[in-house]
Amino acid sequence: MKHKPLPPLEELREALDYNPDTGIITWRKSPARRVKAGQEAGTKLNRGYRHITFKQKPYLTHRLAYYIYHGVDPLENQLDHKNGNRLDNTIKNLRLATHADNGRNRGISKKNTSGVTGVHWNKKKKKWEGYIRINGKQKYLGYFDKDKKQEAIQSRIEAEKKYFGDYRRHGL
Repeated sequence: MKHKPLPPLEELREALDYNPDTGIITWRKSPARRVKAGQEAGTKLNRGYRHITFKQKPYLTHRLAYYIYHGVDPLENQLDHKNGNRLDNTIKNLRLATHADNGRNRGISKKNTSGVTGVHWNKKKKKWEGYIRINGKQKYLGYFDKDKKQEAIQSRIEAEKKYFGDYRRHGL
C-alpha cells in the first residue's frame, strides 16, 4: 500500500498535540465550529483504525503519531501495531515495518480450528500439520499425531522465533 506524504511537521505540531503515553492526539486549536481545542482528533474507521482529517485530507492516526513524535515521515514504510490493537497508538506500540513484517504480526484467521496460525488438522492424514510461510513459500514443519497438537503448536512457535524474530505474533 502506497501512502501519501504527510503534511509539513510544523503545521501538524501547531494544530495537534500527541501524547506518546496514551497514544491520543488532541486538537491544540479548534479546526471547525463543532470541534473544540483539547478534544480528541479523528474518528474510527470500519477497518479498526482511527483517522484524522487535516486540511480536508484524511490521514491514519498512527502515521501522524509516529511522525509527530519522531519527526520523520514513514513514507513508503508501514507501521506495525506490536500488540495487534489498531487503536493503541502509544509510541511503544508503533514500529516501522515492511509489508512482510507487518503481515507476520497478523491475527488468527476466523477459519482456524487449532487456535494457532500455521497449525491445522489434516483430515486426509488424520494428523495435525504445522507450516509457516516465508517469503511467499510455504514450509512444512511436520505432521503430528492426534494427541500431539501441543507439539505441532510448539514447532510453529519455534519457527516463528527463527524466521520472524521480533515481528512474530506474541501471546500464543
